[in-house]
Amino acid sequence: GSVTSFIVQYMKINWNLFGELALGIFSAIDAGSLFLMHFTTNIWACYASYLIFKACYMLLITIATFQIAVNLSMERYALMFGFNNFVALVIQTILTVVVVDSRGLGLDIVTQFLIYGSYFAVIAGIFLIRSICLLVSSKCE
Repeated sequence: GSVTSFIVQYMKINWNLFGELALGIFSAIDAGSLFLMHFTTNIWACYASYLIFKACYMLLITIATFQIAVNLSMERYALMFGFNNFVALVIQTILTVVVVDSRGLGLDIVTQFLIYGSYFAVIAGIFLIRSICLLVSSKCE
C-alpha cells in the first residue's frame, strides 16, 4: 500500500479531470477483491485478493486526500482532515455495529465480505457516474 501511495507523486495525470475516475476505478477493484473473497474458498485467492484490496485502498485514500487538499488553503488542512477522519470513524463504527456486532445483524465473516463489497461497489458507482459527467462536460466546453 505504501509503495502504491508513493508512486502517485510520479504520475503525470490531470487529477482535476481524471481524479474521480481513478477513485471510481480503484473503488471498483476494491469491491471486486471483496466479492472474490466472498465467493471463493481458495485461501490463496483470498490472500492475493486481500493484498490487492489493501494496495488499492491505500492508493484510494492517497488520491482522495490529494483531491481534497488541492482545493484547500494550508490553514484549513488540520480542520478538514480532522473532520474527515472523524466522519470516517463514525461511519466505520456504525457499519461495524450494524454488520458485525451481536447487537446488530451479527453476520458471519463471509457475509461481511459481501456487505463491504457492496458498499465499495456503490461508492465506485457514485465516483464513476460523477467522473463521466465531468469528462462529458469538459469535452463539451
